[in-house]
Formats: sequence, C-alpha cells, structure tokens
Amino acid sequence: MKLAIWSILGILLVYSIAGGLILVAAQLLKDYMKWVAVLLGAVLIILGILNLMGKDVSLSLHVKEPTTKSETKEAFAFGVAYAIGALGCLFPLFLIVVTQALAAPTSFEGGSYIFAYFVGMGGMMVVVILLAIYFRQFLVQGLRKILPHMNQITGVLLILAGVYIIHYQLVLF
Repeated sequence: MKLAIWSILGILLVYSIAGGLILVAAQLLKDYMKWVAVLLGAVLIILGILNLMGKDVSLSLHVKEPTTKSETKEAFAFGVAYAIGALGCLFPLFLIVVTQALAAPTSFEGGSYIFAYFVGMGGMMVVVILLAIYFRQFLVQGLRKILPHMNQITGVLLILAGVYIIHYQLVLF
C-alpha cells in the first residue's frame, strides 16, 4: 500500500503541473476560452476519426529508468511515468474537468472537481495494482479480447468527448 501511495503522489505531481499550465493558459486566453474549447473539441473529433480509420497518432517520450533501487523512489517514478502516459490518453477528460473547474461559481466548487478527478485517478491506480497482483491471469485474458478493438473504442470515446465539448460550449454562447 505504501508503494501505491508513492505512485499516486507521482501522478498528482504530474497532473498538478499540467493543471497549473492549463490555468496559466486559461488566464492568457480567458476571452477566447469558449472558442479554444470548441477548437479542442474539433481536434478530439478529428483524432477520433483518425483512430477509427486505423491511423496511429502518438507522442513518444523517452524517459530514463531510475538508477536507484529504492522501492519508494521507483514507485514515485512509476507514478510520474504512468501519469505522463495516461495524460496522453486522458487529456481530453482532464481538460474537461479543468475547464469545468474554471467555470465553477466558486473556487471551492472548482477545487472539488479537480479533487474528485485526483481521487478517481488514485482509486484507479489502486485498483490496477490490486488487479495486477491478485487477478493477473484473468486480467491478461480479458485484455487480450479487448486489445484488438482499442483503437475503435478510443476513437468513439474521443468523438463523443469532442461532440460533448463543442455542444456544451455552444450552449453557453
């Protein structure tokens, strides 16, 4: 459990930095934020269509493996690496959470959106670790069935997220 907490702290660090960068960009683009959100929604739809067409759009990050053999440092580094990788997949959802937090009537309510996202990410991390430990064979068999369809599933989810963002922003106009 200690290692899971260190991994979660690594995830929180990456998402906090990403959230901070989004907040800075939002302050600079405040007057244009609705149009930026619509543009991001359109980008998500395009990425979803590309996924459905079998085109691979990816960003590679080359991170050196930690040289130390400390379990806690390795767990923290794993959390950071996991968050960077997951951010590539979950950025649209994270962006929705952050933009909703920015649009919230109070800072407390906006902070609660981000806190809920972090709790969800941390909870998923604990579930993944427990599944990997206790249900490895079952998990591998299930993933083998789903894996060939992941591009299509991801494509549909990206299109739905893009349509949601555009619809939500256009309703606000």
